Amino acid sequence: MATKSLTLYIDGAARGNPGPAGIGVVILDQEEMVLAEVAAYIGETTNNVAEYRALLRGLEEAR
Repeated sequence: MATKSLTLYIDGAARGNPGPAGIGVVILDQEEMVLAEVAAYIGETTNNVAEYRALLRGLEEAR
């Protein structure tokens, strides 16, 4: 069975701590072609929660 590798870039940020927050996700294949992009407002939260939520969303998208 061949394995497929992906590159996952994520970011989460909040203005204030807590404050309005958003996440960003980009998934690339082995040839660096973009497979998925996500930019989303996630409500009021901390910067650490935003980073964690970005990671979770990225892993969900990569499935």
